[in-house]
This record gives sequence, C-alpha cells and structure tokens, in this order.
Amino acid sequence: MTEVALSPRGRSVAYTVRRLSPGQAPAPRARLYVARTSGRDDPRLLFQDEHDIRAPAWHPDGTHLAFVRPVNGTPQVFVIPLNGGVPYRLTDTPHGAQAPQWGPDGERLLFASHVPEPAVRRQTARRPPTERPGRTASDTIRTPPPDTLLVLRHDRTLRPVDTLAVDADGRPQTPTDTTDTLHVPRHSSLSDTLTAPPVRRLAGLSPDSLQAVFDRFRLRSDTTTVAVRPDTAAAPNGTLAQVRRWMHQNRRSGTALVSSRLEIQGERQLRPTPTYRHHYVVDLPAGIRSGRPPRPTPRLLTGGYRSYGQADWLPGGEQVVVSGMPATNESPDRVRRRNLYVADLNTPRLRRLLRIENHTLTSPSVTTDGSTVAFRVESLAPSSDAPAEIGLFALDGRSQPRILTSALDRDVTSVTWAPDGWYLYTTAPSEGGRPLFRFTPFAQDTTDGAPQAPSPTLPTDRATSRNTFTFDSTMVRPAEAEQLTSAARAIHSFDVTDATAVYASTDPTTPSALYANTVSFNNERPLATPNAEWLSRRQVAPPDRMTVSHDSLAVTGWVTRPVAFADSLRHPLFVQARGGPPALSAPYTPEAWFERQYLTGRGLGLVEGFPRGSAGFGTAFRRANDKNWGPGPARDILALADSAAALSWTDSTRVALGGTGYGGTLTAWILGRTNRFAAAVALNGVYDLPALLGGGRAWRLVPAEFGGYPWDGVPPRSLGDPVLSSRLPSPDSTAQTPWTALHRNSPLTYAHRIRTPLLLMQGGADRRVGPSQGERLYKRLKILDRPVEYVRYPEVGHDMSASASPRQRLDRLVRTYEFLARFLEPPAPPTAPQSPPRP
Repeated sequence: MTEVALSPRGRSVAYTVRRLSPGQAPAPRARLYVARTSGRDDPRLLFQDEHDIRAPAWHPDGTHLAFVRPVNGTPQVFVIPLNGGVPYRLTDTPHGAQAPQWGPDGERLLFASHVPEPAVRRQTARRPPTERPGRTASDTIRTPPPDTLLVLRHDRTLRPVDTLAVDADGRPQTPTDTTDTLHVPRHSSLSDTLTAPPVRRLAGLSPDSLQAVFDRFRLRSDTTTVAVRPDTAAAPNGTLAQVRRWMHQNRRSGTALVSSRLEIQGERQLRPTPTYRHHYVVDLPAGIRSGRPPRPTPRLLTGGYRSYGQADWLPGGEQVVVSGMPATNESPDRVRRRNLYVADLNTPRLRRLLRIENHTLTSPSVTTDGSTVAFRVESLAPSSDAPAEIGLFALDGRSQPRILTSALDRDVTSVTWAPDGWYLYTTAPSEGGRPLFRFTPFAQDTTDGAPQAPSPTLPTDRATSRNTFTFDSTMVRPAEAEQLTSAARAIHSFDVTDATAVYASTDPTTPSALYANTVSFNNERPLATPNAEWLSRRQVAPPDRMTVSHDSLAVTGWVTRPVAFADSLRHPLFVQARGGPPALSAPYTPEAWFERQYLTGRGLGLVEGFPRGSAGFGTAFRRANDKNWGPGPARDILALADSAAALSWTDSTRVALGGTGYGGTLTAWILGRTNRFAAAVALNGVYDLPALLGGGRAWRLVPAEFGGYPWDGVPPRSLGDPVLSSRLPSPDSTAQTPWTALHRNSPLTYAHRIRTPLLLMQGGADRRVGPSQGERLYKRLKILDRPVEYVRYPEVGHDMSASASPRQRLDRLVRTYEFLARFLEPPAPPTAPQSPPRP
C-alpha cells in the first residue's frame, strides 16, 4: 500500500494497493481505492488494472482524481470521476507523464516527463553538450561550399566555349562533348576524405603549357560558382563524414551502444543516451464531465539540456517553484548542484529563486499563502556526512534561508505543509524504522504561554531581494522536532490537512495498512487493512529491540523469536546485517516484514543488526565507518550475534550470517576473517570495492567513504601483513590512504580465507553495484574449491522489492531457507507452512 492522497477538505483519502500473486494466473496488480477518513464506511474500489496505478491526485473541487497508469509500457495521466466510470486519458506524451499536480483553480495540470536527448535537440534546435573526444555534435553534417568552375571564353566574343557546361550568363548547361569540366584546384589543411583526391587533367599541367593552350585556341579564362548538392550518403568505406553517418545509423538501430557520458549506469540498465526530466502543463478540456473531448496538447514549462526535480504550484496558478540544475556548459552528469527556480506559464524564461553555495536544494513545498517555500538541502562537500535537512526561504528574497532541522540529526525526505502553514511534516530513517516528524517553524510563545497564530513568513532583514547565499552558522535556527510515530514503524506515504493526517505504514504486527489520525496524534484508527484476513489465520512473531555497547557506540538490533513452536526448543539463529551506507542499504518494506515472518515461521531465530555507518542513528554513528566498512561494522554485528546467542531460546552452535546490499558486503568480509558461522547468504553486495568505481552506479561512494580513488596512495610494493592482519584491528582512518582502505575493506581481498558455505544471490540487472560483483566472488571461491552456490535473477535490480516479480521474490525466500536448512537443521514447523502472502 503506497501513495496516499487526502481530498481538499480531508473527508476522503485515495490510495493504491498492489496485489502480488506468485502464481501463473493473471491477477490485478494495482487497485485505486477511496475511503472516508472517519472510518465509518468500507473503502470503495474506484478502478483496478493489470498494470501499476500510481500517484493519485485530487482535483481542487474534490470531484475527480488524476492518476498514472502505463499505456503500452509508457506512463500516462488519466482522470476519473469520484463516482466511478471509465477514466479519461488526459495525456499522450511520447516519453511518458508522471507526478501529476492540479493547479489551484483545477483548470490545469502539471506533470513531469523524462525526455531523451534527441528529443530535446529537436525541441531546442541546439546541439547537446558532449565530452566525446575529438568529435562534435555536428560532425556528421557537412554542407559543402559551392564549386568553382573555370570558364573558357572566346577572347573576342566572350562567349563560353562549348566544352564547358555553362552559358553566357554563367548558368550550368548540358555539355555538348566529352571534355571534363575544369575544376579549379582547392587546397585544405584538413581533407574530409579517407582516400587521395583525384587529379584533374588540366589542373596538372604547368602554367606555361596551360597558357600555350589558351593562346592556340584564342581563349581567356573566367570563373563562376555552382551550388553542390549536400553529401548525405552513409558508407563504411566513404569519406570521413560518410563513415560517421554509417556508424550513427548503427547506433540508432541498436547495433552498437555508444557513450561518452560519466553516468552511463542506470538503475537496471546502461544509459548511453541521457534523458532530461522536464515539466509540462496541460489544460483540462471542457466537457470532460459529460463526454470524451479531444485530448489537449501539453505545453513545455521547462526545457533544455538540464533536468528538473519536484515542483509545486504558487497560489496564483500562473507560476511554479521547481528544483533544477543551474545553467552551465558542463556535462549534466558532472553537475550535482540544484537550485530553486520560478517558472512562469506565460514566458519561457526561468527566474532563479534561491542558490546556496556548495549545497543542493530539492523537494520545494510552498505554503498555501505563497509566502514561504520549504525545501530539502544537502551539502556537496566531498567528505560531508551531514544529514539532509529542511530549509525555509521567504519568496520575496529579503531574508536569508533558515535551516530548520539541524537538531533532529536525521536524513529528512520530502516536505509537506499543513494547509494553514502552522505545521511542517516529513519522514526520516530512524533506528531501523521511518517515523513521521513535524515542526512548528513559526511558533512563538506569548506571555500567557499560548502559541501565537501562525505567520508563515521569515522576518525581513533587508530592503532588496537576493537569490544567492553562502552557507553560514547564522542560517541554522532549529525548530523542535516532534516524533509522531514510533521508530518500530516505517511510514511509506502520508498526507495531512489542518485537522487530519493519513499514512500508510509497516509495523511489527502489520505488513501494510492505512491509518487516519487527528493532528494531535492521539486517535489513530485503521482505514484499510488489506492483509487482515490473511493475518487472522497466522501467528505473528513480534521483534524485540536489542542494544549492545562497545567502541563507545550503542549498536541497535531487532531479535525475533519463533512463536509457533514449543517453548522448550532451542532455535538456530540467522544474523542479518541491515543498514549501512544509504545508497546500498535496503529500506524497511512490507517485503522485509514478510521475510522476517516467513523465516521465523520456519523455526529460525532472527537477529537484524544496524552496524555503524547506518542512517537513522545520528551523524557520529554514520561517520564511524569512514574508511572502515569491514573491521568496525563487523565487530558491531558480531557483538549483536553474541548477545542473541546467549538468550535462553537460541542454540549458539547453529548460527548463520546474511545480508542484502551493504549487508551482503559485510557478510562476505566477515566470512574472510572468521569461521564461526555454519552458513551464509549474501544478496547484491559489493565484494570488490575498487571495481565499484567503474562498474556501479553507486560509484560516488568510493571517494565519499574512502577519501579518494583507488589510484590514490598506491604503495611502492604489494600489500603486506601490517596492513592486512589476521585480526579485526581498529583502523586508524587518518593513516590509511584510499588505496589501502579500499583493499583492506574489500571482501575479495580475503576471499581465499572463506570456508563457510555461502549462497550468493545477484540481481542480473543490478547496475547500482554492477552485476559482475557476485560473479567475481563466486569465481574466486570456485577456483579455490570452496562451498559456494550462485543464483542470478534476470532483469532484477538492486532493490528486489521494486524490480523482482512475485515469483522471484518468493524464490529468494524459499532458497534462503532451503540453503540455511542444509547446515542449521531448524525444527520442523508444527503445521504445514503456507507460502508468503500477497501484500
């Protein structure tokens, strides 16, 4: 259950439910529901489809909903009346339409589209930026200059001799004999041919002999120009321009993928041709409530060779605040900075609203009165581990930005205002979950202790407006954070009004459900529980929080005991490393909930640990793994394993290890340093850290986490024992070079020591770390004749919950259990186990 949206008055909520079926029979994948926030009526099915339905958005009058569904694989925006019926297809954009937002008056709708570079070139009639060495964007196009002809005229009549193909006025004529047209030789410093130029007969004569010919036939020379037809041929053995055209045709047909861009890896496939995210505005046609009017033509709001992120309407309905790249001649792949801009629907020009030096600004959200914009701000300093924060800026530009959430010490996500501008809501990873937080940025206590009425503006401190600032400490003015839900829950989507909040969440007892609450958050009530019937027939194993302290750190984990077994049984343990650097960590999703319940239902005790470097535990905890992806985090996980193994219901002689993403990396690293585990499972890990730089989309982790690149600090001789000891040393991060740190923390460095049975799982389309990572470790272990098994899931990316089919997800769970059962011998369930449910 994802993507909830409250109606304008907060009386109803729209939401989508994805139903996953591991069987072969077709079943609806997504459904769009509407429910009353009072909870008095059952949710009403508004529309269902075999494809995903996403991004429901209410019309301002509350009578219609816009949503996105694919048409022949391309997402488009549809509009459906609240009383049901056949949806009206509003867009037919060739590159798709996403993230619909109604304008304040409901007459227009804003949406985003990912436009490929060739289409941007047609829109702008400008050449794209390129880093192709020795090539330009136009070197397949050549308009040759006019040809210069030598005309031989009679020295008395000045009429041309009939051996030339021109008349008295210089117009080309059909020659009357077989004599070649005389071309005046032209010389160029760079020939556009792969073969030697031809030599004309008369051009090769000496001046004396040529003059003798003129005298004999009483001729005098003259010149004229004749237009030459442009060369459009494409051939592998032609001129250089023809060769380039031939190669370009192969590129367009898919014969060869050609790229010179930096960010060539996408999430699941290579991206040799860049795409740019742009916003469009489309007018709602008249008659949509009574018929099927002709589909309107969208208008481009942003354009060019730069991308734009989230956008939000200003109250007048004629302007939009949007996050986007600055104008630059650099390749867009090298530009990480984002500024805030104001786009006007009636002019093609963008106006810069806010730029903070060395920071990126995203996710703008404007107050209802249009006075203030909230946004997400992140530092671009190379070694910064500062969390993403919320900033505020008055749209008149007469006060400096305010950084609001520094005291929270968590990575905030998107920002949502309450309609009256009093509260500001966000979610952030925290202690293994994703709670909902809120702030009152403009609240001030009066003398009688009662809060003042909200005033969503920043104090004016200058007479003229500014749009560029340098970050300094005076901007940091934190507001107190109020945590509204527990850290044991993960809020996936939410929406708010002045009186009501709705949110979809996963909690320890429910994989996915929709709740409503008052803004005081003291009256939570379920609105939709799509898994309730399935849960009523099963026992749910709730996790218990566990904390261990060492290295001056408090390390958190969750321990889950199987509940459907006799109390006297001692269960084997499966220790899972979660968390880690955010780019590689797996979020807490309903799929993670089902994994926990499935494995404990099979008799395995679970320990889920968050080692140093994980988000949601503060900046100091996150920085504790700088240049230290192996030794320190390994001690964290081993400490949790030791604590769990000492529990009365666990069997310390039967313990396995596992992890996904960074958890898979840490699993393989630990196996190279200890043989204490009976078996291990790793999914989509990074096992060769230096190779991540060139082989994965998450390559920026290398310089950010290790202070440089694999070629920085290469020692004059090979690795030695002082660097790679057999112990788990506490590394001195300041003394390590990037080269040393990368190899020291790379699991492949210690692969020759791995003797634990290992199940390696790899998404076949995982471009975030590179699909070859699992192959490298598997091949090394097979050469060494170690107990290893390799599973590859075709078309699956780094995040299985977003890219794997239902059958692939089920297959991963079952294979994990079956492999662990070979070595842990878990007890047989008291009843025949059932397959995981369909969330």
